[in-house]
Amino acid sequence: MKRVFRISLLAAAAALVLSACGGEIPPTSFPGLTLDGADAYLASNLHVYKFDAATGAQAWMFPATAENSDGRHGPFAGPPLKLGNAIIVGETIGANGNTSHRLYALSADNGTELWRFSGGQREYTDGASTDGRLIFAPNGDNTLYALDPSQMDGAEPKLVWKFTAQNKLWVRPLVADGKVFQPSLDHNLYALDAATGRLLWTFSAGASIASRPAMKDGVLFFGSFDQRMYAVDAETGAEVWRSPERLSGWVWCDPLVMGDEILVGDVKGGFYAIDARNGNVLWRSQVGGSIRAQPVVVGNKIYIVTSDTYLYSFDRRPETDANGIASPTRVLENGLGRRLLSTPVYANGVLLVPLFDGDVKVTAVDLETRQKKFEFPLRPATERSP
Repeated sequence: MKRVFRISLLAAAAALVLSACGGEIPPTSFPGLTLDGADAYLASNLHVYKFDAATGAQAWMFPATAENSDGRHGPFAGPPLKLGNAIIVGETIGANGNTSHRLYALSADNGTELWRFSGGQREYTDGASTDGRLIFAPNGDNTLYALDPSQMDGAEPKLVWKFTAQNKLWVRPLVADGKVFQPSLDHNLYALDAATGRLLWTFSAGASIASRPAMKDGVLFFGSFDQRMYAVDAETGAEVWRSPERLSGWVWCDPLVMGDEILVGDVKGGFYAIDARNGNVLWRSQVGGSIRAQPVVVGNKIYIVTSDTYLYSFDRRPETDANGIASPTRVLENGLGRRLLSTPVYANGVLLVPLFDGDVKVTAVDLETRQKKFEFPLRPATERSP
C-alpha cells in the first residue's frame, strides 16, 4: 500500500511536469489549512470549513449543505487566506460540471459569500497571498491577478493589475518588502512590484518551480524540479548559490528556514537540513513516502508528513551515522490512514494534520501523548467509541 501511495504522488508530479510542457492534465486538489488564533479554516474537496482548533467543533461550512446550492462549487484547494473579516479561497479542478474556477471571499463569522472573482480561466491550486491591501491570486491560466477588495467593480473586487508568465502558476507568491515573488512552471521566479505589477527581475532555474520561496536576510530560498535548491538575492535576482549536489527527487515542498539551516523534502522521500550559507547538505534522512508539505518546528522537534500516511519527528540536532543520515521517529505507530500532502499547523500542544482524501478531513495529534485528540469533522456521539 505504501508503494501505491508513493507512486500516485509521483504520477501527480509527472502530470504537473507534463502540463508544464504544454499538456492539459489538471493538478491534484491538495487541501489547505490556516490557523487564526483559536479558529481553523480548511479548504478540502467540495467545501470550506471553520472549526475550533482546540475541540474540532465546526462553526460553519461553505457551501452550507452537502447539496451545493447551484451544484457548481469547488473543489477548493490551498490554505485559505484571512484578510480582515474575509476568508479567501479558490476553486481548482472542475467538479459537478464546474469549469469557472472562481475565487471567493467568505465571511469569517458565518461562511456566507461576500464576493467572487471570475476572471481566472483555470485552477487556483495553492490559495492566494496578500500585502494587507491587495490580494495576489495565481492561476493556472499563467496569470497572477492583483485584486483590491476595498474597491468593487460591480459585484467583483477591482482588478488592479495582472501579470502573465509563460506557463502555469500553481504556487502562492511570497510577498515581502513591497515585492511579489511568483514562481512558475515555466522555470522562472519573477519579482514584481506589489503596487503596480511591474517586472523587476526574472531568475531562471533548471526546471519547473513548484515550491514557495522562503526569505531570510534579503535572500530567497526555493527548490525546483531539477532536484536542486537555490538561493537568490531578493533585491537583484542574482544567484547566491545553487545546491552543489542534487537531491534525490524533485522539490515540491516549501522550504523552512531555521537559523542557518533550510529544512526541505523531496518527492522521493528525502528530507534534508541544508546550510543556508552555501547549499551544502548538513544532514539527511529517508522516509517511506513523498514529501510535499512544509516541515513544522515545535520547540526542539521537527515534524514532517508524507504520502505514506505517517507523521514523523526529528530532533532539531539529530544524531546521525557516519554518512550524515538521521533516523526519523513515527509519532503515531499506525499512521493516520490517509495520504498526508498538506502542511500541518500547530496549536497549543496539538498538530492539526490535513488528510488528502476520505471522510476525515483533519486529525489532531497530541504531541505529548502521541495520540489522536480528535478527528474533524467530529462524528455524532452515537457513532463514537464508548
